[in-house]
Amino acid sequence: MKTQFHPPKFRPFWKSIELTHRFYQITGGYQFLLEGLKKLGIGIAVFIAVFIALQTWVFDFRALTESVTEQFSWGVVIVFQFLSEVITGVISPELFIIWAKSTPYPWLTLFSLATASYLGGVVSYLIGYHLHRFPRIHRWIDNRMAKQKDQLRRFGGLLIYLAALTPLPFPPVCTLAGAVGFKWRWFLKVALVRYLRFAIYAALLFGVYA
Repeated sequence: MKTQFHPPKFRPFWKSIELTHRFYQITGGYQFLLEGLKKLGIGIAVFIAVFIALQTWVFDFRALTESVTEQFSWGVVIVFQFLSEVITGVISPELFIIWAKSTPYPWLTLFSLATASYLGGVVSYLIGYHLHRFPRIHRWIDNRMAKQKDQLRRFGGLLIYLAALTPLPFPPVCTLAGAVGFKWRWFLKVALVRYLRFAIYAALLFGVYA
């Protein structure tokens, strides 16, 4: 007796869009996204204003970045930036973007920095995924990152999207995504927005830091 073959059922693309739209309407995802984008705009404005003020009245960023370029090789700075993007993100990516302008190939350097940041987020995800198996780490995340954990469960990839694009701390959110078991393939796709953040800030800073 032949076994009847039933082709797999795929949800229509527009149906998926409709369900996602309804989900974000119910959970408040659109409001969360709007607030995050507002923070991005404010963050960019404040950073540019502070940068111009420091450059004008405090010290010369050009001399500082050229000194770093002379003392350290290109690869060393990229690796240092990658390490700073694992779990904590102790150094603001914008400082590395300013440094990139002083290199012989600024946009190539910027792409390398964005890649290092993206890979740092990937490593943070994997660390969170494996460390969350330990009860003590599990409790620490539940206590210290309860708000972010709730946001990740409610809004899914929106939190990762905003962390990659806005001043929200990117590495801790990636660690949390791994800890709660956010889908690996979706994480890799959403985290690519990190490249957009570097491009936006570079377009602004390279114009100011002429």
